[in-house]
Amino acid sequence: MSAPTSAPAPPPFPSGVQPPSFGGYVDAPGEIEGAGFVIRAVARLIDLALHYVVSVCAGLVFGVGLGVVANLTGKSVPFLTGKLNHLGFSSFALALLGSMAYHSVCESLHGSTLGKLILSLVVIQEDGTPCTFDSALRRSFAYVVDSFFFGLVGYAAMQRTLKRQRYGDQWAHTVVCKRAQVLPENLRDGGRFALSLLVGMVADAVLLMLGLLLAIVVF
Repeated sequence: MSAPTSAPAPPPFPSGVQPPSFGGYVDAPGEIEGAGFVIRAVARLIDLALHYVVSVCAGLVFGVGLGVVANLTGKSVPFLTGKLNHLGFSSFALALLGSMAYHSVCESLHGSTLGKLILSLVVIQEDGTPCTFDSALRRSFAYVVDSFFFGLVGYAAMQRTLKRQRYGDQWAHTVVCKRAQVLPENLRDGGRFALSLLVGMVADAVLLMLGLLLAIVVF
């Protein structure tokens, strides 16, 4: 008489039901993984250095223009430049708007600022499509909030989301990721980047010079 065969053990979970995961926040396979805080901070520092260069160049151009105006109006250059000692909130606000304009233009026209491109980062919508101007503008304005306490507010927000989105990304429905993760048809070429960088730097410089002009006119 043959020994009775044991029945196969039932599966631990019913068919179609996945066991619970205790691994924390992990994206599903194939999903875009958001870039970390450190690499994004380095990209921001590169853009900040570029903003400083633009500020110096804008100051030089503004100074030349100021000299021309002084000659045409018969006023001394020291008299006009002396008013720049009273740079107020409006000048600071326009300088901040200049930086926001730079980021918004570059991220909407190409997806990357200079800092992001150097580090192979790109801003896209949550569905993987290119970043729109509206989204780029939202995330740029929200950076004021995310940058509080040396970026700790943005860092804390990134730790609570699957794709490491700061508040600006959450409000704009954007993700910052490596360019290699994005479909080729959703990436812009180098010519588009050159155009976006030029337009962004010009917008930054114009707003900076407008702030200097307001300081002279008001005071």
